Amino acid sequence: MELNTSDFAKKNQKINHFEEFFMDNIANGFLITESGRRILFSMLMALILGIIMSASYCFSSKEKRVSKHFVLTVLLLPVIMAVIIPYVATDLKKTLSLAGVFALVRFRSIPGDSRDILFVFFAAAAGLVVGLQEYFIGFALVIFVGALFCLLSRFWKTNQTQILKITIPEDMNYKNVFDDVFSRFLKKWSVKNVKTSNMGSLFTISYFIEPKAEFDSKAFIDEVRTRNGNLNVILENPDDLLSSVL
Repeated sequence: MELNTSDFAKKNQKINHFEEFFMDNIANGFLITESGRRILFSMLMALILGIIMSASYCFSSKEKRVSKHFVLTVLLLPVIMAVIIPYVATDLKKTLSLAGVFALVRFRSIPGDSRDILFVFFAAAAGLVVGLQEYFIGFALVIFVGALFCLLSRFWKTNQTQILKITIPEDMNYKNVFDDVFSRFLKKWSVKNVKTSNMGSLFTISYFIEPKAEFDSKAFIDEVRTRNGNLNVILENPDDLLSSVL
């Protein structure tokens, strides 16, 4: 497939025309300097990219439940980066101080999952590119990565495998004690690991399990609790267990 450089040139030309219109008809009316006008235009471009990234984040969520605050973060982070970058790009001391600010924000933030971390880095990268006035590269980055992420999130199905953690007393022989319960509720199961807790008085057994189609999690957990003396039973749905692309 040949790369059509003329299309890229036309798209860059359109962005340049829009930038000239913005400079001449909007920014000049407020007596803003040339560098200030360029930063304002970068903010506008970064806001458009933030809207695209926020939409792709919402669309990629299969559960249809997203954090409003995180969506606002993805929306506005490129705008903030587009303002900061022109001021620190040519000064090493300012760049190092910006890294210190990011480190402070990182340690005062609530840890998220890998998807949230990816979108924070994605938004920062888009804002950095726009702040360097590489508008076409910024749009290409956002459209390509956003579309790829949405497609993979929608069509790369997660596996039905879950993780079951059962706590039992130390005097219980756990080898086959749950097999009859498992056979009624599960298609297959295997031991992931076994570890001691509470100074060795308890064992925690972790299983990889694959439930049957009519799986009733409450009935299953109630059955297990009657065997382990009503100790802890944890059923997890890990997001990092993937199956083939369908």
